[in-house]
Amino acid sequence: MTILFTVCAAVSAAFALSSFLPGSAAALVSLSLSFATALAFFIATRRLIKTPSRMSLSLVRKLSEYVPFILFTAFIIRRSGDREGSFALDLVSALLWVAALVSSLIIQWRLADKRLERFLPSCASLPASAVRKKTIITHLLEWADALLQAGCLVLLINLFIFQMYAIPSESMVPEFMIGDRVVVLKTPSGPKFPLSEVGIPRMRDYHRGDIVVFSNPHYNDTRQDRIRSFASQLVYMLTFTAVNINLDEYGAVKADPLVKRVCGVAGEKLMMVDGVLYARTEGMDDYRPVSEDASWATWDIASLPRSQLALVKNVPLSKEAFDLVTSVESKRANLDLEAAKTDAIALANRFDLLKPSRDSAFLPEEIFSPARMELLSLFQSNDDVTRVLLTTNGGGRWFRDFMTSWTLSSDRSSLYEKRARNLDILIKLTFGKLVVRNAQLFYANATAESFSADEERRALLAEADSWRLYLAINDQRNMNEFPKDQADFIPADCFFLMGDNRFNSLDMRHSYTVKLSRLDAKNPYSITYRSNIDPQYVPINRILGTAAFRFWPPSRIGVP
Repeated sequence: MTILFTVCAAVSAAFALSSFLPGSAAALVSLSLSFATALAFFIATRRLIKTPSRMSLSLVRKLSEYVPFILFTAFIIRRSGDREGSFALDLVSALLWVAALVSSLIIQWRLADKRLERFLPSCASLPASAVRKKTIITHLLEWADALLQAGCLVLLINLFIFQMYAIPSESMVPEFMIGDRVVVLKTPSGPKFPLSEVGIPRMRDYHRGDIVVFSNPHYNDTRQDRIRSFASQLVYMLTFTAVNINLDEYGAVKADPLVKRVCGVAGEKLMMVDGVLYARTEGMDDYRPVSEDASWATWDIASLPRSQLALVKNVPLSKEAFDLVTSVESKRANLDLEAAKTDAIALANRFDLLKPSRDSAFLPEEIFSPARMELLSLFQSNDDVTRVLLTTNGGGRWFRDFMTSWTLSSDRSSLYEKRARNLDILIKLTFGKLVVRNAQLFYANATAESFSADEERRALLAEADSWRLYLAINDQRNMNEFPKDQADFIPADCFFLMGDNRFNSLDMRHSYTVKLSRLDAKNPYSITYRSNIDPQYVPINRILGTAAFRFWPPSRIGVP
């Protein structure tokens, strides 16, 4: 036992030395704390060997329980300072901590009353402590000791073995509902010591369909951000998911960490069209649908079984709206380009006949900026747009280019781009018909009442509503080739992650900023819409673990 005591004290002292970083106040605190622990343990064990007593035995037992926790705290303190040590230094500290943990566990096992006679005979003959009536202070200290050790043990378990998470959103409906409690297995994923890159070696890979928890790559990953994130996770762990202080600059709870499903793996290039995920690997001539994705991607939430629908707080689209979405997709998939070209030219010709004067110039570009070309803005101001085109030199020429420019460059490299072009054409045909009808009514000096009540206009505006609805969810149903460059594929040890509830999941398809984008990126006269599509992959070192078991509520207990 003397050797074992010495080893534990020596390892703790060595750990203290590994905490030294010149010029770092945090490292000085860490060194002082760990060295004081080593010294206290050494003195206590020497006193126990020389003059055995029940008090000294109890002190050594208690110190051996706390040595790993104190050294772990010292590690975190050093890593939270202004200076960052090297990987080698972190590795040495981590190995010394493991050695201290193992030696302290062996000491605790050997110092149990039933093993004292075998491992420490000098203490086995000590008389039992006299039973005294415990004071309130004694009870409080015992409770504080039990709670502190329980909290430290929970922390270690959560960091390295498994952790409980409360599902905060409906991005994974119907697999997970808001409020579900999920056990996430961490050990096989190679968990790291806090604020460092040192940890347990990863023992597993991830495959399409795995549900993983990972740190959100949309947020900053500076050292200070990692420290704040760990502090919030610490509170979250110790309160058993009851308190989350991981807030952004606006005071809202950060969406971090996230739980999503692996939908794309290394070596693939992905594309999503009309809700169907396609993939190809290097050497493949074309994309192929990912058949497995259809088994977990959930689009029509309104059609879920009643028992599941009762747990859903937000149904993104009604059954009727979803049917309209699929109708739009059917129209653009089956668009007859030759017939559309004929209609577009005919509309341009009809407008030329209605325009009072022939054009001798081009319309200034600033008149129809990208913001003016946004679908909602364009249709809401359709009568004003018609007046500008009729009365401005170059209006007729702009309208012809708007309607027919797509015919000059019809080649598209991907299915996504072809379908986007087709939707752009359908919207333009609707708007073109509306402009021509407006011009006819203006020419006929229609009153404001008859203009608004015109059946043809009303039908065209109703048709525009279907295009507006579709563009509002376009970035949930569609994604261009990713990675973008032709020669690029998802790198090794990286994954593409999405939520199952595709209409209600802000995942790796999207950024947190919205910008105006052309529907047909290759056409300067394209309709624009507000888009947040900006796909990215997640490196494996951001994955914290896999969802292993749903334990709450009781009615939904099971393996996801």
